[in-house]
Amino acid sequence: MSPPVSADTLLAEACAALAGGQVDVAKARVDRASALKLEPRHAELLFLLGNELGSRNEPAAAIAVFERALKLSPGNPSVLVNLGLQFDAVGEQARAERCYRDVLARRPGEIAALANLANLLFVQERYGEALEQYDRLVAGAPAAPADVWNNRGVCQKSTQNSTAAEESFRRALLLQPDSPQVLANLGFLLYELVRYDEARPLLRRAQELDPDRLQVAAQSLDLDLQFADWHDFDSRKARIVEGVRALVALDRRPRQTVPPFTFLALCDDPSLQLAAARSFAWPAAHGARPEASAVNASPAKRLRIGFVSAAFQEHPETRLLIGLLERLDRDRFDVYAYALEAAAAAPMRARVAKATRGLRYLERMSTDQIAAVIRNDAIAILFDLTGHTSYARPDVFAARPAPVQVSFLGYAGTLGASYYDYVITDAYTTPPSEQANFEERLLPLAECYIPSDPERVLGPLPSRASYGLPADAFVFISQAAPYKLLPEMFELWARLLASVEGSVLWLRPMRPEAQANLRSEATRRGIADERLVFASSEPMPKYLARYRLADLYLDTSPFGSHTTVNDALFAGLPVLTIAGRSMAARASASQVRAAGLPEMIASSHQDYESIALALARDRGRLEDLTARLRRQGRTSALFDMTGYARRFADAVLRIASDGGADERH
Repeated sequence: MSPPVSADTLLAEACAALAGGQVDVAKARVDRASALKLEPRHAELLFLLGNELGSRNEPAAAIAVFERALKLSPGNPSVLVNLGLQFDAVGEQARAERCYRDVLARRPGEIAALANLANLLFVQERYGEALEQYDRLVAGAPAAPADVWNNRGVCQKSTQNSTAAEESFRRALLLQPDSPQVLANLGFLLYELVRYDEARPLLRRAQELDPDRLQVAAQSLDLDLQFADWHDFDSRKARIVEGVRALVALDRRPRQTVPPFTFLALCDDPSLQLAAARSFAWPAAHGARPEASAVNASPAKRLRIGFVSAAFQEHPETRLLIGLLERLDRDRFDVYAYALEAAAAAPMRARVAKATRGLRYLERMSTDQIAAVIRNDAIAILFDLTGHTSYARPDVFAARPAPVQVSFLGYAGTLGASYYDYVITDAYTTPPSEQANFEERLLPLAECYIPSDPERVLGPLPSRASYGLPADAFVFISQAAPYKLLPEMFELWARLLASVEGSVLWLRPMRPEAQANLRSEATRRGIADERLVFASSEPMPKYLARYRLADLYLDTSPFGSHTTVNDALFAGLPVLTIAGRSMAARASASQVRAAGLPEMIASSHQDYESIALALARDRGRLEDLTARLRRQGRTSALFDMTGYARRFADAVLRIASDGGADERH
């Protein structure tokens, strides 16, 4: 009869078997050893075996060995850290997190546990929590590698701490100057800060290093459009569109993402816009949806509604929204405003404060802090005015601080995320047949979904000479941002200038490089560069008044000039637009229609060009259109904010009474 085999012998044989690549033999020896009495001194050997199994991609076996080691050496930080890594490898993030937090409860400065916990939270997009760990990590290990500083910057950017995020990204870039990830992240941040000259070379370099990354390709193209730089535009656009088309077939969150706001200007296909939005939407919903009964709860028996914006100041969305805020029935609603960014005191901010029950400043607050503020206000319906634009905080909406959450005004399309219940639109801008291309339920308002500010003041009528405009010329005007000026539309405008003798095209203030590039593009098309005139930045009354010096506003396509179209119509200037397919491509047409000028809505580029030429050659007809607009414009559905506020209130009360029931698609 053979003598009994000791645990020491079995564990030694397990090590030898692993060294020889006999993983199954090693597991069997460990199992036999575990049936014997193991002693604390065996913990180190089990720890080494667990590490070897983990390195051989045997996480389940490694977990079993580490757990046995932990029984022999409770609370051992090395075992807990490596056990956490294996739990993470098999998708058990909650158990991995408990391991790391257990270590940190005993040893708050344990670098490995801090690093692993920070990374675990980061990949789950729990950026606020991850930031706490990264801060502790770099405090204890200032020589941390580039990926730590890069991830820390992403977390800081998510809470709108742009200054700190830039410092972290630049620290990462010093350590790893050719990292496409770090280059891109710093470029994205500088883009949001409108520091385009600095962002551009970073994103170009990131694209050189990682040419297949769609987000970088799209953002780089967008930056070039900001400078009216159209090199290789058609091929670059086609590549991005095809990249998004490839995302449609995926039934899971793709690894590739495309900035949805950029995509609105490139593609008018609503189904592809949905794919782009879904690819970009973050984070996954992590807040429990409140009970529907909470929607109607209000201590004052008034419905509490809240509006979240980057900053309630002289901003396009706020300029459109303020007329609604000032007219909402205070006997039916308690209105709160939540500003994500600080802004200097200004007349617009004072108007918002006066029109609301509370104006809260949330700059640099964490997700949980912002959600707590909104929950403490007992908000029943929360409106997101930022969408996929700069300074957005989708993490707040993913936390579900309100029972019903609505996308409104800031983004003309679907946000692609399940934590938005509705999107406010109108039946012309977004016909019911488009519901399949929206993650949110459509909430249509009668007439036009875009509100206006009837209190805008037009300054005194200036002279054309003061802007360098010929006294007798036909003046086409567009005040669209340069990223909306695509080559095909500019080509059309150049044909109009060529066909209307002496006419000029009056554009918004732009960077010198953008002005030079557009003048060069005009010259290439046979148009003298002096026939492009660029306005200067001016106070709002002067800006509005200058529209009356022009003859015809030319809207952009496929991304219309929504706020500037509203301004032009308010000033009494006829607008020519194209009704495209998407929400972004039809919102201008909805406004023109609501202003009483349906004949100014073209169905195609060819139709657009024909209407523009006909009006330029028949000044009497154009004057009649202008007179009609100025006679009825302020009383039209577009500018009747009393009627709009009533329709808006009815729609909001309707979804409140429905309890926000999810009946999409």
